[in-house]
Amino acid sequence: SLMATAVGHLVTGETMQMSTSREQRRSMEYYLQKTYYKTASLISNSCKAVAILAGHTAEVSVLAYEYGRNLGLAFQLIDDVLDFTGTSASLGKGSLSDIRHGNHYCSNAICDGRI
Repeated sequence: SLMATAVGHLVTGETMQMSTSREQRRSMEYYLQKTYYKTASLISNSCKAVAILAGHTAEVSVLAYEYGRNLGLAFQLIDDVLDFTGTSASLGKGSLSDIRHGNHYCSNAICDGRI
């Protein structure tokens, strides 16, 4: 059930990214929601699943989920910043690829001083 949720969130995040306007993509709320769906949901639900499978309490499972959520959001934020500031050699892919594909919330936020 947790992995099905994560896969559903991934589809939701991809759909959001493809169907939102350029203006909508500039909001921090949109960025965090899309990032949760596309990245942090998989990590948070995986952390929760491990806690459940290890026999931990519901409280520990919630903490594991929250840890994974924060880790996933931080991971994606760093990845987005590196896309804007890194080199092709350091990234292993073309730099500014998100901007070329229209996924440039993070670069706008950096330029506007929001990040």
